[in-house]
Amino acid sequence: MMPGGHLATALALSGAAYAATGSPEAAAGCFAGGFLIDVDHYLDYLVFEKQWRRPGPLSFLRYYFTNSPQKAVLPLHSMELMGILLALLRIHPWTLLAGYWLGAAMHITFDILINGEYALKRAFLFYFFAYRVSKRFAAADLTDRIIVPDIVGKRPVREFFRWRPLTRKERPIAQMTRTPAAPSASSAAQDRSPL
Repeated sequence: MMPGGHLATALALSGAAYAATGSPEAAAGCFAGGFLIDVDHYLDYLVFEKQWRRPGPLSFLRYYFTNSPQKAVLPLHSMELMGILLALLRIHPWTLLAGYWLGAAMHITFDILINGEYALKRAFLFYFFAYRVSKRFAAADLTDRIIVPDIVGKRPVREFFRWRPLTRKERPIAQMTRTPAAPSASSAAQDRSPL
């Protein structure tokens, strides 16, 4: 899902959490988990992609929207972390953390559904940190080949507010593996008959 979609859904969840509980902590947690969780993309951009010389938001957005990342570490997008947080919540039910967990669960669910459709090879497994480790965080091993239209990255602020990306998966090339069947006696006779 594009950041604008996460922003809209995080705001909606935060509003619903506040309306249901009256708790600013629950609402703030929902927003943090639903939208601010994506700060790990920026961490990847600076640290693992070594783009610290171009730290500006427009450069960052262009880099991601054009499907340029070589690594996908994304420590906050992790089922293992979600399990740890859930266990922590059972021990100590902090309202802010409960909101964060709910927002992050929503965020990851939308990522699996939408990013799995257009970019990820194994959408559900991608969100397990151990799976990404097994692939050495290599984006080429974790994502499908993506077709990036020329227009992508030209207007990153506008693209930020889209629900779905402009990129799409490259369709696999169909391979012919069937061999033609031998003609039957009746079809051979028809082929020899005069018109």
